[in-house]
This record gives sequence, structure tokens and C-alpha cells, in this order.
Amino acid sequence: MSFGRQLLSKAEPYMQAQVKKPFLQGLINGDLPIEIFQYWLRVDYPYLHNFIKVCALGILKADEPTDVAVMLRHVERVQDEMRDHEKHAEKTGMNRDDLNAHPMGPLKYSYTRHQLASAYHGSLGDVQAAILACQWGYGEAVHRLLKEKPLQKDHPYKEWFAFHSDPGHREGLEEALGLIDRQALISTSQQRNRMEAVFIISVQHETMLWDEYYNMTVWETYPPT
Repeated sequence: MSFGRQLLSKAEPYMQAQVKKPFLQGLINGDLPIEIFQYWLRVDYPYLHNFIKVCALGILKADEPTDVAVMLRHVERVQDEMRDHEKHAEKTGMNRDDLNAHPMGPLKYSYTRHQLASAYHGSLGDVQAAILACQWGYGEAVHRLLKEKPLQKDHPYKEWFAFHSDPGHREGLEEALGLIDRQALISTSQQRNRMEAVFIISVQHETMLWDEYYNMTVWETYPPT
């Protein structure tokens, strides 16, 4: 089993937990309150901006043209995802300014700091490890949910599922796995252990974030009196 596939195998318990989360169950059942979905749109949009910055660091650290090209395609796919967010926002009464104006929740912010720090201080392998959980998680969760409960034609979130079940995302995942496998081959055992640790922390964030979305968590603020 390749290094990348080993990572996904170790993340399997987290995926099993993710698909049971109320947010994802609400999506597949079609009864997720729209205000919760809007919260996800608002906090995920700036995360995608951050994802591009992480990929930019990956481009800087890549020595091989093949790996530069992979990172560039990662950016293109994230831009597609941002446009999808904008489409959903418009349909729910929001605009691009609304997506840009909302702060990330505490855990979402923590996730972006983890990804940026891992990318800035680490190797290209660390960059890919930091974002792999996101590239794997949504598509895999959607695949499992749809296999268990196919959508009806009038499902309110059918376009969300259509985007995240697009075969193109699977192609992007395979490219990501190929990149991290190439990096693993030229890395020491200590470097591979670090990549695994970076990946698992990302998986933990991805798993716990479904609850932050569902609860629409905000920062505690105590203005001066």
C-alpha cells in the first residue's frame, strides 16, 4: 500500500464518524436548516482563500515541474469550489460581500493556521499532507452518503451533492496522493512521520468542524464597558 493510501486508511475511523454528524445527515436527508447551510458557506469561503495561499507555498517548495503543475491544478479546483459557494450564496439571498465579511469560527481559524504553519515551516510533502484531508474528505463522505441514500429529484441540496460527487474531484485526489507518494519516497522516516502527524491533525479538524458548522459556533466576545 502506498504512503498516501496508508494515510487514508489510518483516517478511516474519522470518516466513519464524519458521515454520522448531524450536519451531513441533515444534508443527505434534505432537512438541514438553511441558516446552518449559510453559516457553512460564510466560514468556508475564507478557508478556501487560505487554501490557495497554502498551495502557493507548495509551488514555491516544488522542485519538479510535475509537482508545480499539481499544485496549480489544486488552485484551479479550489477556484471552482469558490464559484460554487458564490452560486449557493446567491440562491440563499447572500452575495460575495457577505461571504467575504464573515469571520471564520474558532476551529475553522485553527485549521487554517495549522495548514499555513505546516506549509510555511515544512516540506512540499507537509504542504500536501496539510490539505489532503480536505481533498479526500468531502468527496469520500458524499460518496458514502449517496450510496446509502440516493437523492430524489426535488432534493433541496442536490446541487451541493452534484458538485462534491463530480469525478473531477477524484482525479484531484489521485494527483494529491501521487504527489505525497513521490515526496515520501525521498523522505526520511522522521519526515514521513511528520507528514502523517500533519495529515491526522487536519483530519481531526475536518471531523470536528462538522459540529462547528451545525452549531454555528462564534467567538466569545466581551466588549469593554
